[in-house]
Amino acid sequence: MGDSVKRIEGHAFYDCGALRFVRLSRTLEYIGYHAFGYCSSLEALFLPSTAKSIGFDAFGHCRSMRFLILPIDTIEIVGGAVFRDTGIQQIAENAGVEYEMTP
Repeated sequence: MGDSVKRIEGHAFYDCGALRFVRLSRTLEYIGYHAFGYCSSLEALFLPSTAKSIGFDAFGHCRSMRFLILPIDTIEIVGGAVFRDTGIQQIAENAGVEYEMTP
């Protein structure tokens, strides 16, 4: 994904089973609802520090997703069920603080 991309609209990669890794734009600010929903092979996600808004269920049902780096200081809006039904086991802030997910 080119670094000029600031928005990923809703359903942009919805149900893309072949998608395993995504290098998001360093200028990305917005991820729309269901943007990566049902991407069953997506394993890890590194959100840039420019990210401000993540839409409803944006990563829902990404069952292979295990790891997430989230820019806690810049996120302003997080929709409901953003990480519903994922396999996330660990979330880390860009600042280096890590959280273990419990079942």
